[in-house]
Amino acid sequence: MKIENYYSTINEVFNGEPWFGNSLVGSLQNIPLKNWNIKPKNTSNSIASIVCHVIDWKYFVIEKLKGNASFDIELNTKEDWRENVVVSSEEERDKIVLELKVSQEELIKLVKEKKETWLSEKAAGKEYTNDFMLHGVLQHDVYHLGQINLINSQLNSL
Repeated sequence: MKIENYYSTINEVFNGEPWFGNSLVGSLQNIPLKNWNIKPKNTSNSIASIVCHVIDWKYFVIEKLKGNASFDIELNTKEDWRENVVVSSEEERDKIVLELKVSQEELIKLVKEKKETWLSEKAAGKEYTNDFMLHGVLQHDVYHLGQINLINSQLNSL
């Protein structure tokens, strides 16, 4: 995939019209506040927790795009999954959505600055390539978008 394909595809999933349904922002706009904190039976995380997780992994990629080799997120830690995420008001929800949008904008800005050859280079401090990392953040967004929509659907059917 080329650099411009990455940022256009990442943006499409985030706030466009992907062929599979609503974008991440489109989905979040349709989720009532009451559904943001509930963990349905047999699920580990709430919608609010998943959104914060997506934000934190966008910032992971941002740090790698900036060349920060020492920045890392260890799986299943508080850096990977924030503890006790609760959204109590429309303002708090809007603040989290804004944080998500800011992280997206910064990620896209940094990707646009890269040359095609950068894709085949190792990600800062990692054994995998930048190409692999960008595929990963795209897959990560789609995976968690599916979870968010499934949780919301389950809660709406109660």
